[in-house]
Amino acid sequence: MKYVYKIVSALCALAVLPLVVFSPMIYYYFSSTALQSLFTVGQLLGNETLSNAMDKFGLETVPTGMANNVSIYDLFDLFMRFKNIGNSSEIAETVAQMIPSLIATFIAIALTLITAIVIVVLAFACKDNRKVIAASFAGIGFSLMVKMLFENAVSPLVNGEITITDFIDSAWASLIAEVEIITLNSTFYFIPITFGFIALWTILYNATLPEKEKEERKKMIG
Repeated sequence: MKYVYKIVSALCALAVLPLVVFSPMIYYYFSSTALQSLFTVGQLLGNETLSNAMDKFGLETVPTGMANNVSIYDLFDLFMRFKNIGNSSEIAETVAQMIPSLIATFIAIALTLITAIVIVVLAFACKDNRKVIAASFAGIGFSLMVKMLFENAVSPLVNGEITITDFIDSAWASLIAEVEIITLNSTFYFIPITFGFIALWTILYNATLPEKEKEERKKMIG
């Protein structure tokens, strides 16, 4: 049973790594007057290309915008593009207010990943697996911190403080797209749930230990 506990704990902790980095947990929706007008006019004119596009994506009504789910990796790639823009760039000035919050978000993500790795090490190497419980609660805290910091980072886009016109110098930019929603979808909650499962799994495992071993564990320092 001891090795089953170690393996299950380690596998769950390792599962957090790809879940955090590569799972499409960020949902966005951009409304677009231009896109809606394009499809509306296309329908009126009987444009087969636009009609086929609607059929391909299963659209029964004219799309009003663009929506997608992306991963933290995609967000990091976008962040690095902004970060590498020259200081004289107008875009760099526009996104400058978002950079500190984005950096804080990525630090919280890094702490979440490090915590998962620490749990793997503790599950196999530490005799007192109560430390796994502590690390699991830390993982829950760091993952919830990611949510809080992420929402703070994207709030200028959602609230309209930063708009598409800040990125595209054109009077028509607002017709191209307007940010409506950027949020973490339900996939994100699998991260704190996984940490919570590891903590519960450890508690239940410790509860099944012989009384003699429980007494020995109480005396353990590490």
